[in-house]
Amino acid sequence: MQNAEQAASFEILELHRLLQDWFCGEGSESPLGILDRIASGYLMVGAAGRVITREDFAAVLPALRGSRPGLVMEIRDVRVCQTFKGGMLAFYREIQTQGEVRTERWSSVLFNDASNGKGLLWKHLQETFCS
Repeated sequence: MQNAEQAASFEILELHRLLQDWFCGEGSESPLGILDRIASGYLMVGAAGRVITREDFAAVLPALRGSRPGLVMEIRDVRVCQTFKGGMLAFYREIQTQGEVRTERWSSVLFNDASNGKGLLWKHLQETFCS
């Protein structure tokens, strides 16, 4: 695997770029570019405490396309907490701005190496709102 910090930063930034485009109704009209980055068995605990599986996310994703015009997602402070055979644990801050509304959250993501040896797959995500 390339430098862990670079790999984690690339994957975090790339998924959030795809998500921002999706929520703004821009870019590809297929959700596969997003879903292909998420591992089977994926589990997310959202900032408000709701548990979301990969299947839950895939089911709601089509309805979210274009639902947040003007959304800007910014990623900062990416750090790799631990690497291990087959993946890593990383940490980052996400800032979302839409008009006058701004939210910030800290997130920890567990990545698995993709089976094709190219890139990382999201396996678990834990978000916490910043106060």
